[in-house]
Amino acid sequence: MKTTTLNYKYEEILDNIRYLLNHQQPDFVLNILVDLHPADIADLLERLGQDHRNEIMELLDPEIASEVLAELEDAPKEDVLEELDSSKIAELVNEMDSDDAVDVIEVVKEFSEDKANEVLAQVEEESSEEIQELLHYPEDSAGGIMAKEYVAVNVNFSVEDTIQEIRAQSEEVDDIYQCYVVNDVGRLVGYLTLKDLILADAKQSLEAIMDSDVYSIMFDTDQEEVAYIFKKYDLVSAPVVDQDHKLIGRITIDDILDVINEETDEDLGRIAGTGEEEILEDSVFRVAQARLPWLIISFFGELLSAYIMIFYQQTIERITMSAIFVPLVMAIGGSTGQQSSIIVVRGLSTGEISERDIHRRLWREFRTALITGMVIAIMIFVTVIFLLGDQRFATILSGTLMVVIMNASLFGAVIPFMFKKINVDPALATGPFVATFNDVIGLLIYFSLLFFSFQYFMQT
Repeated sequence: MKTTTLNYKYEEILDNIRYLLNHQQPDFVLNILVDLHPADIADLLERLGQDHRNEIMELLDPEIASEVLAELEDAPKEDVLEELDSSKIAELVNEMDSDDAVDVIEVVKEFSEDKANEVLAQVEEESSEEIQELLHYPEDSAGGIMAKEYVAVNVNFSVEDTIQEIRAQSEEVDDIYQCYVVNDVGRLVGYLTLKDLILADAKQSLEAIMDSDVYSIMFDTDQEEVAYIFKKYDLVSAPVVDQDHKLIGRITIDDILDVINEETDEDLGRIAGTGEEEILEDSVFRVAQARLPWLIISFFGELLSAYIMIFYQQTIERITMSAIFVPLVMAIGGSTGQQSSIIVVRGLSTGEISERDIHRRLWREFRTALITGMVIAIMIFVTVIFLLGDQRFATILSGTLMVVIMNASLFGAVIPFMFKKINVDPALATGPFVATFNDVIGLLIYFSLLFFSFQYFMQT
């Protein structure tokens, strides 16, 4: 029976493995790993040094090693594949489902096109053909994440014929959720669940008992939309079809979980301004390369903020207390903009918000900003009265914050729609771009209103 590392002291296992490998005791390492799930072994590998990773991969049985490789995150997976020779990689690829095999080949291609070709040349012919077919689809499309392992039977089959076909294909298809029904030219016409087959009479035809209302997915559908379809219709697997509605593959729920994790990591990385940086990336140069572009954008954006403060230097000198509240204005504006934009980006990503919703979304954000702005304005008014005893400045500052919050909220909501309109990933809008822009506009509003108030109100 397989057990998970959750039942053990995790660091203790790692220390034991390091000790045994350093003292050339591979058999004892295998004794530790033999009862662990491949996903748990992958977790252990990700926390070990590269040399230890390669040692363990060489120790493992090819079938287990292939499952472990499929579970590794991209950065450690690339490190492992760089060290393995093409024949060893081919051996592991032969043990994998086609979708996992494609992922491996794509990683190898990133650092060596020649090595990827060598691997494909050594892979079993049938697997090689399937992999090369899948490589033609975009990586983030339904075709790019589908697998070629599925059970499909002709509509003219009987229940008994179908059961025999499932038995014949059971070695190739690990998890059978549904049996797809196709016509004589391979077009998808329906599906059957295992329950349907078990309860049906052996002599019944499939056409009589199949469900023709099948949720099929076009090969070029974006993976985010595929994930939304799975969520909306509570699917555990779905067939993929080409432009002629011919069955070409299937997507299962484990693929969708990977997509959700990938898209979440990508969006969070962009929101944080780290791009698609790998959490487990060991190279500090790659990490720096991912972060620097966003920091440079922020640098030049904040130079505008500095210019605005220089331009309004006289206002700052006349109303010294105005400088005290600059961090507050920038923080409130930035936070408000981030809140609005992140909600819209998430909604666009999951399909819960569409481009047609822009007016409804802006109206909601306007009303929300009005309420939050009033609360913050009252809080800052009371604070300034308590600290400075200046009622006129408290009134101006609270009113200014209201305008800043309204602007930031509406801007944060509309920018993701604009990015979506020009086919740019809306997650980009919630990174340093929104934060920097809100700093600039927030300061401009703040000092402009202070300047005019000083000229026409505070002098009286």
